[in-house]
Amino acid sequence: MKSEERRKGMEKKGFKAINIFCRSESGVSTAVAAALLIGIAVIFMTTVQINYMPVWKEDAEYAHMADVWHDMSRFKSNVDIMTAGLEINPNARIVLNSPIQVGGSEVPFIRSTTTGGSLSINNDISGMSVVINTDNASTEFDSGTHLYYTGTVAYRPANLHYVDETYCYENGALIVSQNNRSVMKLDPGIVLEKGTGSVNLSVRAVTLDGQRGVLSSNTVEDIRLTSEAFFPLFDLTGLESYYNITSVNVTVYTENNEAWEDYFRDSASEINLQEGTDYSLENDNYTVNLLLHPAGEKLYVTVYKSIIEIETGLQ
Repeated sequence: MKSEERRKGMEKKGFKAINIFCRSESGVSTAVAAALLIGIAVIFMTTVQINYMPVWKEDAEYAHMADVWHDMSRFKSNVDIMTAGLEINPNARIVLNSPIQVGGSEVPFIRSTTTGGSLSINNDISGMSVVINTDNASTEFDSGTHLYYTGTVAYRPANLHYVDETYCYENGALIVSQNNRSVMKLDPGIVLEKGTGSVNLSVRAVTLDGQRGVLSSNTVEDIRLTSEAFFPLFDLTGLESYYNITSVNVTVYTENNEAWEDYFRDSASEINLQEGTDYSLENDNYTVNLLLHPAGEKLYVTVYKSIIEIETGLQ
């Protein structure tokens, strides 16, 4: 009887030990599974951070730069529209808004990470000088201070992955610059044309009249444009029989020398002017100078000035 009870007692203890063992193994499995899940999550996040996050950030910065380029192109287009309207009716009051997407493109899954940059107004080098020499001293012209500073609007990104390109509106042109190189993407109102036995130069200068400053932002900044005035600085159309223009000297003040030098050279080449014979170019510190003196052809020049008021969040 006692031996039977002892046997049953041992069986109970055995079952209890087995039960404890099983429960212990289940706990270990749960812990191991949790550790594996944490490890997988860490590996996933590390892989995303190293391999995908830079790509996502670069894509977001690229998309943002595309938006800014579109906005800056529209800004130039708006200024051109206003200038054309003023030329038709100098007394017209035209108001246009030009928002610039200074920042705001978001990185996928990390919405707190956005692109950004700075928008500077009338804070960069800009201006022109036009000197016209004739065979009649009474008709010679010097723009003097009329075009001394014409104003700028420039966007500079704060990219970490995509290339840093500066978009700058200056002297009526839209220029892209990168690593001390620059290219003119949208042309200014300085136009060279070939007439019958003549070379025609038209200068339609635009002055942006507004407060100087820099805006740093990761949202949209609105620029308000209002037409102010339009008037001729030099236009003797119909009086050509009383004088002959012997040469015209156009000097552009800029930080984007390469873009302006290429523009003047390409413009002259398109109407078959020869450098050294019909014109000369000089590229100096912050100035590009075009001296136009076409050989054997008459030279006609007109110079106009438009004034556009520019208002931003700086006001």
